[in-house]
Amino acid sequence: MLILLIVISGMFAFFSTQIKAAVTLTQQKQAAEDFLPLMTQLKGKTNEEITEFARKFHAENRSFKFRFQSADGEILFQTEDFEMPSGFEIPPDFDKKFSASGKLIIRKNDIIVNGNATGPTGGIPECIVFLSAENGVKLSIITPFTGRTVYGEILTKAAWTFGLILVLSFLTAALFAWLIASPVRRIAADARSMAQLRDVAPPLPRSDEIGQLAEDVYSMYVELKSTIRKLETEMEHVKEIEEKQRYFFSAASHELKTPIAATSAILEGLLGDVIAPEEYPAYLRECLKLTKEQTRLVSEILEIVKLGDINKREQAVVNLRDCVNHVLPPLIPIIEAKGQQLTVEIGKDISCTLDTGLFAKTLSNVILNAAQNSPENSEIRVWATERVGSVRLSVWNGDAHIPTEALSGLYEPFYRADAARTAGSGRSGLGLTIAQKALQLQGFPFAIENTGGGVLFWVDINSAR
Repeated sequence: MLILLIVISGMFAFFSTQIKAAVTLTQQKQAAEDFLPLMTQLKGKTNEEITEFARKFHAENRSFKFRFQSADGEILFQTEDFEMPSGFEIPPDFDKKFSASGKLIIRKNDIIVNGNATGPTGGIPECIVFLSAENGVKLSIITPFTGRTVYGEILTKAAWTFGLILVLSFLTAALFAWLIASPVRRIAADARSMAQLRDVAPPLPRSDEIGQLAEDVYSMYVELKSTIRKLETEMEHVKEIEEKQRYFFSAASHELKTPIAATSAILEGLLGDVIAPEEYPAYLRECLKLTKEQTRLVSEILEIVKLGDINKREQAVVNLRDCVNHVLPPLIPIIEAKGQQLTVEIGKDISCTLDTGLFAKTLSNVILNAAQNSPENSEIRVWATERVGSVRLSVWNGDAHIPTEALSGLYEPFYRADAARTAGSGRSGLGLTIAQKALQLQGFPFAIENTGGGVLFWVDINSAR
């Protein structure tokens, strides 16, 4: 608005000067056209004839103020109201400088404005002094500057016009400033809310640069929130892992401490002659049994640690029936010892894509868990069902049931649904933990569920077809 005001003020000053010059020049031309014929009619006339002509001209043109002088300065005729403007002096060489074409001197107050004037110029003219000389006769005419009114009207209209332009420009500038500042203020408010991680609504659609800026800021805000959520999730995951590690090491320490304490007690009894020599073989066999349990437990712990270091294993296409039959031989004696019946129903031509090592660990632990947690003379069934893109392998152990509240903790290290069953019963509580990690590494969905008359474990394996 400051620049606009300066421009309009400069334009008004320029046009006012040009309008004044144009009006003045027009008035000069009109005066010359009115007065010059007067001198033409006086050529060759005597002083008396000039005086008579002047009286008749004045009688017909009362609006003119004029004076005729002879070459020696004698006034031949002068109207009653003729009076030179104060401070105005006729040049001494009047008849030499002013020919019959005449000379206009425009006067405003006490300032003479003409081509030879030395004083300040400007403003609106007040009157016009017309000087002319012909054959020794000098004519002086004074006429009001009629262009003064025209000049004032034009300036007034110009002032109103430029004022209207200024007002309209101000309103337009204010409108555009509001259109620009309003979304910018909203962006600033949204940015403050974003900095405080408060919810911010998406920006209104705009096709200009401000709209693009708002969209970019909002996109950055969305990315920031997404990153923060990911970081929070990662932190929660890290906390969960740390908590599981603390629980694992605490449980492992407890499980390892029991056989070590029992072995130490037996050895101390042997050294202190508390145990009779004839009983040494029985107690030493018990120490050996405890040591083997401890060795097995350490091996399973190391297996879990090893699985945690594996990111991804190479998978191969294998025959599912052959893979299952490869796992069963070490488990059959345990199943037969409890009088349980094992049934395997897997087609000969079912092929799957899996990691044989990880899958063997999984299936071995699942079937062993089924055998250990099923009563004697119960049934264990293993079968496979082909699906679209996958094969579901199921292991069912009859006459078994898992309490609902215990289902969520089955995969926790050293977890036992039945608190009465201790490590001495041959259960370390790590079998399903190993199975879970092995299946998660391969990306296979799995679950353990209670079904009618037993417990069902299922896993969906990638089909090779």
